[in-house]
Amino acid sequence: MTAPLTPGAEAVARLQEMLRFDTTNPPGNELPLVRHLAAQLAAEGLEPQVLEAGPERASLAVRLRGDGSERPLLMMSHLDVVPAEPERWSHPPFGGQIAGGVLYGRGSIDSKLTAAVHLQALLMCHRKKLPLKRDVVVIAAADEELGGMNGMGWIAANHPEWLDAEYGINEAGGFAVLVDGQPIYTCQVAEKGGADVDLVARGRPGHSSVPHDDNPIVHLGAVQTRLGGKLPHRVTPAVAAFFEAAARVARPEVGGLLLDLLDPARAERALRALPVEPPVRGMFDAMLRNTCAPTLLEAGVKRNVIPSEAAVRLSGRPLPGVTEAEFAAEVRSLVGEGVDLEMTRFRAGVAFDHGSPLLGAMEAALARHEPGAVLAPFMQTGGTDARFLTGLDITVYGFVPMRHEPGCDFYELCHGHDERVSTANVGFAVDVTFDLVAQLAGDRA
Repeated sequence: MTAPLTPGAEAVARLQEMLRFDTTNPPGNELPLVRHLAAQLAAEGLEPQVLEAGPERASLAVRLRGDGSERPLLMMSHLDVVPAEPERWSHPPFGGQIAGGVLYGRGSIDSKLTAAVHLQALLMCHRKKLPLKRDVVVIAAADEELGGMNGMGWIAANHPEWLDAEYGINEAGGFAVLVDGQPIYTCQVAEKGGADVDLVARGRPGHSSVPHDDNPIVHLGAVQTRLGGKLPHRVTPAVAAFFEAAARVARPEVGGLLLDLLDPARAERALRALPVEPPVRGMFDAMLRNTCAPTLLEAGVKRNVIPSEAAVRLSGRPLPGVTEAEFAAEVRSLVGEGVDLEMTRFRAGVAFDHGSPLLGAMEAALARHEPGAVLAPFMQTGGTDARFLTGLDITVYGFVPMRHEPGCDFYELCHGHDERVSTANVGFAVDVTFDLVAQLAGDRA
């Protein structure tokens, strides 16, 4: 007789199955995976819903009923993933293979991991017949990686009843960051927005055999050099809270550097001196400013023709509280004159109250499994589906607790080659998340 799987092992097995569904977006094609998960939940006696926004585009929604004495708890994730380059992976990105206690696959971090953990916590509450004072709702959405309009955006517009909740638990937080060897667990309470910015230079076309000084590609050269610079230093409340929390548990000299990051006159020197790994240093720098990185170049029609126009496309990331006009002015000040600046899309950053009781509940759940753990409010430098909930009466935090493990850094692996997660960390996330749900929705003190 085979022994039943532990909750962590069951979540790993389910995540393996999920990774074997290719939900690369575009096109997404989440429907087969949603039907697969819905069948598993139905077999447990639950009533999952398949919410179809279009052909092959679907999100999973399931509700575990409480007594209604408190408003629901929403657990949200997404099932689509970014493209992968299989030839650059050591294990197939859609193979769901485990090697050396590590599970490889596109989505093993972003964000099928979150969905697997949430589903496991829901099933544990259901199987234990946990008395609930609030409904527990799980949504694993489509289309987050390409804007969410076939996923959470569509749900917000067509099925808002699924989003009526007091608290939300989301992706993009919970991972421990090492600062001077001290793990700081992140609770994502804010995130940057997005802006599509185009810089277009115009000049005089001609034959390449007769170069001249009105070549638009040359005009863009100096602009691109300046774009490597930084937009002005800004400190948002969530970012200040993170560095202040980290400073309280650091050695005095390191704590001083962390607080210096909040001072525009001292931040650059402090960042260079801070004892953190390069990916963390880059993330901290991006947390302290709006960013606008060049990502695409477009120019020319033929090798021997000087073109009349050249463009660089930029990916902007505005901080919460920054307006479209403010953001455009910052970019313009860095770019200078001589090129046209066009902003085709602007989405403001998002921030939730980082002083809500949800943070304390997360701290308590984490402490049960990691005594002495430090949890700090945190701003994600990217964006999530939480933006679709900003107009609702809900507090949404990103929290998928992951111990720091060498070689499994979230910020390097998210959207990177060989995306992976340790099976031990999946189990850790399940244990902490179940305790959190039991505390928030059940009768656990």
